[in-house]
Amino acid sequence: MLLLERIVNIKLIVSAAILMTSVMAPMSRAFATQATEAAPQDMTCKDFVDMSRQYMTAIAFVIVNKNSDFKGDDYVPLHEVETVAVPKMIKMCHRHPDTKLGELAVNLKGSGLHY
Repeated sequence: MLLLERIVNIKLIVSAAILMTSVMAPMSRAFATQATEAAPQDMTCKDFVDMSRQYMTAIAFVIVNKNSDFKGDDYVPLHEVETVAVPKMIKMCHRHPDTKLGELAVNLKGSGLHY
């Protein structure tokens, strides 16, 4: 009987482990997606200034061109974002490091970019 009890206990432990894994796996995926879904406009200025220069232009391009009232396929060109918007964003971010980048877009519109 002792061998039969061990087999039953092992089956119960394996079943519990499988049940816990099947319950926890979807939850961990849900938490992982929440952590990785960060929009550029939600970044703080401090995060922007601390990032590599090569990524700043891409983030600034999204910020400058997001929610803009363009006609057709108009947008602010990447070269203009790189040479005009990024330096202005860095300057503004040094002044207000806790500001979100989405809030800077309003200030950038009046700063000489061709919108």
